[in-house]
Amino acid sequence: MHTQSLKKLLDTLVELKATMHDVANTSANRQLDEAIALVQQCIEKGNADTATKNRILLVIGAVIDKLPSIAALLKLFSD
Repeated sequence: MHTQSLKKLLDTLVELKATMHDVANTSANRQLDEAIALVQQCIEKGNADTATKNRILLVIGAVIDKLPSIAALLKLFSD
């Protein structure tokens, strides 16, 4: 993974966490924290092994699975 792409991914994950801060369940926050930590490790090391890349994708996939319910909560609170 390229460092620039990782930095963009990290920024996106941090923004998502800030947006979901008050409405996301504990599991989603924990998964976002894990994804953020993994991406930060990759940036610091300058590379990532296949296992780390796969773990990042799995964790992000789990967060994405929760987005529709989080979006519904955001809509409910904004109405």
